Amino acid sequence: MDLPLVLIDRFIRFARHLKPEISLSMQDPIAPPKYLPPHVAQFLSKALELSAAIISTLWSTLRFDVWDLVSAQLCLSERSLFDEHGSRTIAKHHKLGTISRVQATYFTRDGPFPAYSTSLRCKSDTCDIRYYLNYSVDIKQHIRQYYVSDDIPEVLHLEEHSFIQTALSELFTACTLFAWVHESRFVLTSIQVRRAFILISLLRDWREQGSTLVMLEQGDLDLRLKDLISERNNRMIIAGQPERLHACDICEKRSLRAVVTDGTTLGHYSCKVHNCTEPLVNIRHHWCPTHTKQLQHLCVFTDCNRPARHGYRTCDNTAHSKYEEYRNLKTKGFFLLRQRLQRAGIDQPSSSLALDTTLEDVVDLEGGQIEDPVHKSDKGNRPSKVLFARRRVHNVQFVVATCGVIIAQAPMFGAESISGVKDFLKSVYPNPQDLPDVLFYDNNCQLQSHLQAQGDNHFCGTMLPVDVFHFKSKHKESDEFCQKHCNPSQWTELVGEDGEWVFNSSAAEQSNVWSGGYQAILRDMLPHNFNFFLDEMIKRRNEVLIAKLRCEGRAPYCIPSYPAQ
Repeated sequence: MDLPLVLIDRFIRFARHLKPEISLSMQDPIAPPKYLPPHVAQFLSKALELSAAIISTLWSTLRFDVWDLVSAQLCLSERSLFDEHGSRTIAKHHKLGTISRVQATYFTRDGPFPAYSTSLRCKSDTCDIRYYLNYSVDIKQHIRQYYVSDDIPEVLHLEEHSFIQTALSELFTACTLFAWVHESRFVLTSIQVRRAFILISLLRDWREQGSTLVMLEQGDLDLRLKDLISERNNRMIIAGQPERLHACDICEKRSLRAVVTDGTTLGHYSCKVHNCTEPLVNIRHHWCPTHTKQLQHLCVFTDCNRPARHGYRTCDNTAHSKYEEYRNLKTKGFFLLRQRLQRAGIDQPSSSLALDTTLEDVVDLEGGQIEDPVHKSDKGNRPSKVLFARRRVHNVQFVVATCGVIIAQAPMFGAESISGVKDFLKSVYPNPQDLPDVLFYDNNCQLQSHLQAQGDNHFCGTMLPVDVFHFKSKHKESDEFCQKHCNPSQWTELVGEDGEWVFNSSAAEQSNVWSGGYQAILRDMLPHNFNFFLDEMIKRRNEVLIAKLRCEGRAPYCIPSYPAQ
């Protein structure tokens, strides 16, 4: 290797000037490392116009001389090389120092590896910023700000002593998305898996919004993430899913765009007061903070305002206390065995039970005759008169394009009421011009009747048929209003030339099968985590479906939205 002395001298001074940068990757900065960090070697190769092999040889030969050099002076033309090739370790910038390094674990797809977490603080007396891998922290204001980047970082600083490869977290998310795998099934702790999923999802969302992710630095991480999650949830309620106005060759035919709305039995815990939307502080609570003070010491029978007995959950009313005794008794093994004997028609001596409760008394206490478990009563659902257990929201309502893309979701508190479904649809389509041309719903007959009674013209430009499955199996032929206004066959546009239905009106039922797989994952989540997780899974599922539709030549696109009126 024959190099000019001037070039060797420049290599030594450049490498010495980069000593602080080289030291960041070292466990022991006293002696020079055997190899240069890749980004430093790449910079020296470009600045000096030398090959990577020559740079490696120079460093191997001269590294101790470089390390022992007191300082390196750079002329103006040499400083311009640092600007041109990306290094920021020049005099016009404040230098970073006060290195802090702690041991950490780096979780990758190849397994966990030991690592060090290094942070630097600015040397300026007026600056209180400490810089970490993914973010900087204002020490005085206790504010964390993530760096602006076009891409999600390849390595995520998850906790003080742990890093996770983004590809690993995305692998976990894919397993959850396609196979409903619970976070507890992975090698990392469920808390680490959940936090990585939340942070990456938030970074993606903030990047799509063109803003910077900022959060508090002190306090419990889950509580700090809660504020960001709630902000994202509120924005999702206002703006909706990215595919809110989705259309493609499957769900848009004959110049008509069709969607389906339906409910599924997913749901988070909620306050036991009917239609109360205030979130619980803890999933073990029965009431929201507002109603806890009012109701926690009262009898659990909904029509009773008397205080509960000490150590019990019912008042001193004989019927109420007897029901609580029965409820506590029926979970016992001998009570269950007694039920089996009575079903078999075998008498049992009354002396074998300490209490005088009979199964006939139980039927009377619970409201009379046992209902048919298959066919719904004409009187509708019977409201519960006693609430011992915690309560969940009634269902989650979905709006689904007939191609399977999920457009929106919202929890229904108390019941899937017609007015609630109407308000939900209005929130998804606040401008009537954004509404689809066809809206399938299994209870459109009641919805149309409600709209007529209210004089509501928001949906006047939309066909409101009942979906084919429910119309055939759940709606009576004697219901003249339903047969006249909601029979899907009355719209010739919905029937093809071959006699088949143009749109898949069961798309919502099919998406319910997918969302039902998350029952075990979602059941113990608080409302903010519940909605965030479900919205993110819907968003990612839609991305997969859109890519598939595009590959099949279905021309997916989003209709431009009209401004809200």
